[in-house]
Amino acid sequence: MNAVSQVSAVLAAVIYIVVFPLESFLLHRPGAQKFLSTPPQNVPAVMMWAIPTGFRNLVIGLGVLAGVVAVNMGHPVVGYTLVIYCCANMVLTAPAMFLADMQGHYPKKGDSIPGTLGATVPALIALIALPF
Repeated sequence: MNAVSQVSAVLAAVIYIVVFPLESFLLHRPGAQKFLSTPPQNVPAVMMWAIPTGFRNLVIGLGVLAGVVAVNMGHPVVGYTLVIYCCANMVLTAPAMFLADMQGHYPKKGDSIPGTLGATVPALIALIALPF
């Protein structure tokens, strides 16, 4: 696995892992609400989805890290499989934030764009760079 793919994959994993506690445990705090574009009055309603989504993000991020470690420890089939599956999951599911935004479920149109890009672009770069 080349350096660009590894760095992009690790960056994608770190983003997912860092967001996990914000979604799952800290959403009641104003900073997390602002970061996640969640108005305070909506927090109680979204917690039943935010907690499992946060844990899903943690597992996907850890899967990417495990894949990169496996490749570097001489287990390329396992490593590539984990990285490809987990990064593809990120690329295919993160745009759902943008879809929700376009349907009017964010406080303001366009609020999802930074999160969608952050959750998608590093994983996409990792996938694109894999064959090189």
